[in-house]
Amino acid sequence: MLPFQDRYSRQRKLPEVGQRGQQRIEALRVVVRGGPEALIELAYLERAGAQHVEFEPGPAGSLPDWPHRGHFTHSGPQHVAAGAWMALRRIRQALEADGAEFTAVTAPTPPNPRDPP
Repeated sequence: MLPFQDRYSRQRKLPEVGQRGQQRIEALRVVVRGGPEALIELAYLERAGAQHVEFEPGPAGSLPDWPHRGHFTHSGPQHVAAGAWMALRRIRQALEADGAEFTAVTAPTPPNPRDPP
């Protein structure tokens, strides 16, 4: 990290986040409850800059129904992916707080030179 940058400077450069979005993320007040997936959610929220995150341990509940659940056959990766998905869902809600639609900007995937033409 350069001396003139802070921890979230790259995140603020994203059009989906910006300065205002980062302020919303920092203002999140979240209580995360559950088992292993909740610890992952907690870590993601803190690393994104959420300032008020509490953890209440509890039994690992049933995992939420999330889009890519079928791709994970073992419970460890399922909990990690579920926690990440829950954190990203909360961040997205914070960015949409004023009713503005969150639009993910994705770059086109470059072609793989190993793929046949």
